[in-house]
Amino acid sequence: MDTTQGGTPVPPRSKLTLIIAIVVVIIVVVSGVAVALYYQGQNQKTSSAPKKVTISVWDSSASGGESTAFNTSVALFEAQHSNITLDITHGVAVGTSNFATDATSHTAPNVYRDSSDNGGALYSAGLVVNLSQYLGSSFTGNFTTGTISDWTLHGALYGVPVNTNGIALYYNKLLVPNPPKNTYQMIQDALNVTHMGSSYLGLPYAIGATYGYRFATWYPAFGGELFNTSGYPELNSSHDIAAMSFVWNWTKVYGVDKAGLSSELDEQTYFEGNYSAFMLDGPWDQSTYMKYLGNNLGVAAIPFDNHTGKWPLPLWGSIGYLVSNHAASGASSAQVWASVQFVKAMTNYTAQLNLFNKAGDFPSLNSVGSYISAHPGNDPLVSGWIAQEQHTQKFPNIPQMAFYWNAFHIGASNLEQNSTTVTPTDAMNQIESQIISALIANNVPYDSYGFILTSFSQGVSELVSAGVYANSVFVAVPIKQFIPLFY
Repeated sequence: MDTTQGGTPVPPRSKLTLIIAIVVVIIVVVSGVAVALYYQGQNQKTSSAPKKVTISVWDSSASGGESTAFNTSVALFEAQHSNITLDITHGVAVGTSNFATDATSHTAPNVYRDSSDNGGALYSAGLVVNLSQYLGSSFTGNFTTGTISDWTLHGALYGVPVNTNGIALYYNKLLVPNPPKNTYQMIQDALNVTHMGSSYLGLPYAIGATYGYRFATWYPAFGGELFNTSGYPELNSSHDIAAMSFVWNWTKVYGVDKAGLSSELDEQTYFEGNYSAFMLDGPWDQSTYMKYLGNNLGVAAIPFDNHTGKWPLPLWGSIGYLVSNHAASGASSAQVWASVQFVKAMTNYTAQLNLFNKAGDFPSLNSVGSYISAHPGNDPLVSGWIAQEQHTQKFPNIPQMAFYWNAFHIGASNLEQNSTTVTPTDAMNQIESQIISALIANNVPYDSYGFILTSFSQGVSELVSAGVYANSVFVAVPIKQFIPLFY
């Protein structure tokens, strides 16, 4: 399993995708508007195959199984599309800033295999084609709801997922023969294991050493969210505070967790040594757990919250393919058409099944998921992952998300280290204020306004009324008045 997959965000487990700063210099002259209109005019839809066309592709597949699967799918595509020549660059990292840099000279690739969250930043920057005009509901309906949601921003499909992953609940069958069906049972199972002796800890979670990726699972279970639809952080809502109180009670009330765990590695030490019942983690560590637990390793969906009647929903990320527009790559309509055909081929049933067989990447297509679940082969844990995939939340693909991670770490570590004076409410208020301070410092919007470079006729009056000047990063317009393009 490629540990860089899925937009999985934070240190130390995986890299934080660099969120691209969207710098829009507003020059109130007709020529500036003419340039924007020119680029819009270049993105005309083409429905027929060109005689000959070349497209450039950036491939981020990992060496080994992913690369093998990628090359196999490429070969099949080339055999079926002799009129399309592929210029492929291998070994490109997901989330690279090179795409935006190259876009300034209109030399970005036609197709980029990237993460869903970084793809959202590129679409927000106006560099990526809205694929909704090419791929309708008859196409997107074949994919899991979560993965399509990951690649959709304000109703626009800006990429097509080729895989999917997030976290689920690993459990030790030696200590817990069957996975818990609800959070009450999960706590009870953890208590039973903790009471087995001083070396046991039923549900270790290093809250003070983490950055909120796994923790985000619990917000929806209490009716909360990370950001509202306007991009405003909601971490100090009563719902999110309830989520923090729930997890902190693992330590404070139940004693199935303890303060002072220095990292996720400490959690893994308990789990791998048969001293804990559960581990919240992703498929990227599954092979390691298999080495230690063997057939005693199980995986299941994080259980239903019987108190609130809601499911915990882990952030579910994805790797997929996006298509650059004319402004980013100078793409002709023929190249955009060819790029769409390539994306469809690289994400179809054959490609995804091959990717799973070669690399273990979980599919985004429902049909492939159903096949794998019915034919687990050498991976008996697949059914647990398919079950978890039915209960996920969209990995936020807005620029504001970049400022959540460190803010969470500051607030959560403060709670753990100063729990005699700091409450979960204090911690969540601190996280909220940290995010807002960072957004202000980096000129990223966080209020009830959406942000868009408007047309010339509207731009001047809205700039003045919104209090935004010609050298600002964004133009503010009330969010209900438009479909955001820069956000």
